[in-house]
Amino acid sequence: MSGDDPLELLRGRRSRPSLAAPAPDPDELHDLLVAASAVPDHGRLRPWRFVVIEGPALVPLGDSFAAAHAERSPDATPAELARTRTKALRAPMVVAVVATPHEHPKVPMWEQRAAAVCAAHGLVLAAHLRGFGAMWRTGWYGHAPKVRAHLGLYDGEEVTGWIYLGTPAGPVPSPRPDAEPSVTWLG
Repeated sequence: MSGDDPLELLRGRRSRPSLAAPAPDPDELHDLLVAASAVPDHGRLRPWRFVVIEGPALVPLGDSFAAAHAERSPDATPAELARTRTKALRAPMVVAVVATPHEHPKVPMWEQRAAAVCAAHGLVLAAHLRGFGAMWRTGWYGHAPKVRAHLGLYDGEEVTGWIYLGTPAGPVPSPRPDAEPSVTWLG
């Protein structure tokens, strides 16, 4: 990253599908998660939490993905299940951002889920600003009972996203087209 303009740094963020070691160390990750938690949060409910999976713990995560796949598609081939198992190994660290919404008299559930989405985006941005690569992935695995059990999720908790973290590897993704935002001005 070059330049001192924070907006230029943000415009330069790209999803990095190819990530290698090293991932953030515990102190670096702590800093990233603190930054990610500085998001709009009506009522200061902090309706999210982070589940960090790294190193050897990625293998059982992949096993839970494959078990969920086998349950969902009983006729899945061994090759398909093996490919699913490797999804957890795409980076040296995966952070599951978990929405933890609960009934509140002033803060609706949708707003609490939105805060968790902001925390996930904050983590992606913080990683980029510190020179790490990030890839935000979603999918049905976070809803699968076997994966939820592996992560220790409680009823009502939801995986907002899987944030893959590491050192950018492979080619730099192509620049985004210079798109103007869609804006409606009133006034």
